[in-house]
Amino acid sequence: MIKTLLIEDSAVFAMGLRLALQGDKNISIVDHVSTAGTAISYLNAHPDTDVAIVDISLEQQTDGITLLSILREAFPHISAIVLSHYKTPSYIIQSISYGAKGYLAKDSKPAEIARAVEIAAAGDCIFFGDTIPEKEIIRLFGGEDKLKARRPQSLTPKEMEVLQMVTSGYSNSQIASAMGVATTTVDSYKERIKGKLGFDTIVECVAFAVSSSLVNVR
Repeated sequence: MIKTLLIEDSAVFAMGLRLALQGDKNISIVDHVSTAGTAISYLNAHPDTDVAIVDISLEQQTDGITLLSILREAFPHISAIVLSHYKTPSYIIQSISYGAKGYLAKDSKPAEIARAVEIAAAGDCIFFGDTIPEKEIIRLFGGEDKLKARRPQSLTPKEMEVLQMVTSGYSNSQIASAMGVATTTVDSYKERIKGKLGFDTIVECVAFAVSSSLVNVR
């Protein structure tokens, strides 16, 4: 029986997914926490947990991508699956780089998520419904070195969202409106993106992101 922890900050989504997964005969426990800190505390108290389902867009304390790296280092025996609204290849690349065994969209059917839990618990990988060995994933992206080189240097989901919108031609005010933040916050995101990617201008960041397939060109 697979002991599972759901790390999700949407209470409504978490409630529905817990009910769905608890109906699976192979999943024994589905507990829920809403932040990275409570997840780490839970896992310290429940070292026999098999699978962690991680929301990539956690808003408080630590985002899901950073949490993946923490889980890989502190709890290497736990298989992590990412659930996300984002369907761009860059997020799959990030998730693999940070140790995820699976990546599924949040609009996946409950049965698909339950199947992913079973596959990850067995030590295999699953990305958007296809079971792919981890070595094959690395090969598809041109080897481990190229996979690491294409990783968007620890950009958070919000920073990736800004980078995607800049690439799509959105102005600062349009980005701010879409994200529900101030334009000064958008400027802060851009500064962090430039710092993490190592460029002086956001145009260079966009060029790099497009050439590396980190964003979709729309």
